[in-house]
Amino acid sequence: MLRRCLETVVSRHESLRTVFRGGGRHLRGIVRASAPVDLDLRRLDGSPDPERALREAVAEELATRIDPVRSGFRTTLWRVADDDHVLCLNMHHLVTDSWSCGVVFQDLCALLGEAGGDGDGTPAPGMPFSEFAAWQRAALDGGALRAQQEYWQQRLAGLTLAPLPVRDVPGERSTALVRRELDRATVDGLREAARAGGSTLFSLLLTLYYGVLHRATGRTDLAVASLYANRTRPELRRTVGFLANMVVLRTRFDPAAGVLDALRATHATVTGAFLNQGVPYQLLPLREAQSQGARADDIVFQMLAEPVYSTTAGGLALEVLVPDGVGSRFELELVLVPHGEGFHVLLFYNEGRLDEKFATELAERYVTAAERVSRDTGLSFGRVC
Repeated sequence: MLRRCLETVVSRHESLRTVFRGGGRHLRGIVRASAPVDLDLRRLDGSPDPERALREAVAEELATRIDPVRSGFRTTLWRVADDDHVLCLNMHHLVTDSWSCGVVFQDLCALLGEAGGDGDGTPAPGMPFSEFAAWQRAALDGGALRAQQEYWQQRLAGLTLAPLPVRDVPGERSTALVRRELDRATVDGLREAARAGGSTLFSLLLTLYYGVLHRATGRTDLAVASLYANRTRPELRRTVGFLANMVVLRTRFDPAAGVLDALRATHATVTGAFLNQGVPYQLLPLREAQSQGARADDIVFQMLAEPVYSTTAGGLALEVLVPDGVGSRFELELVLVPHGEGFHVLLFYNEGRLDEKFATELAERYVTAAERVSRDTGLSFGRVC
């Protein structure tokens, strides 16, 4: 049943049937008519410690390269016990993004429900990715995105990137993680503060990130990269593919001004980027800003949607597992993940270039700033952390 449902998911979304040839400007995606799912079943129930064996197996699977010439995804099913199985659908970033993972999960749950006789039907798939790609090329060539390109020309003019205290350490790149928490009372206070400022929780949490970066760099003109879903068209809401686009959120502020003034400046930045998120990151005018070696995506901020941790389908109890050791390809990335009682604060950093003390202090100052602002929005922006 599981294999049949997985094959139906693949048949619904052409990105999961796409393989790639060439590279760089000559990279081509080839959509196959069908793609049978090679479900690799591995038994761990005979292991002395199945849970430990599972953690090791998942870590090995995630560290194993996917060859998109052969397939854009790989599926593994581990049998931990008679009534306990773990499925991993490991997808190359060429064929998926975070939003797409949610679509695939929803489809799989709906199909399992139908197979078990308790489903409400599977939602129709969105626009095929190839149609989106053709529309985007035409929009760029035909000038439909010219106004957005002009927005970024103006927004990023004269940008110089804030320097991180990097150091060069020989060896391979390695991502480390500092984990902290925002409790429910703090998050509730921040939501109220965002409403009072006529803004959103995302903008306020980004404003606090600007605050700790100002403390670390002394800059009052800061640029932080973030990933936007790039699904403003309704027919793209259920498209599977790499649609997400990186935007550069540049904001200038006065440290002596109040927190709500800084929030309004951030809100304008976030809104402008949302309205102009259609220009591919590679086409943003960043050459001058990145001429000194730093990159506009060295510093990244993301606030994720609250994941569905558990559900039922087809008589099965399903739980989404978050694997250990998830890394980041950026130098410094702050990720806020909501959960029932608050937010996980995850600060990923390249430990080959950034010191552990710097990252730990940055994360702790961020939590401190959030707690202070949740209680008092009358603080000056430069003093919240």
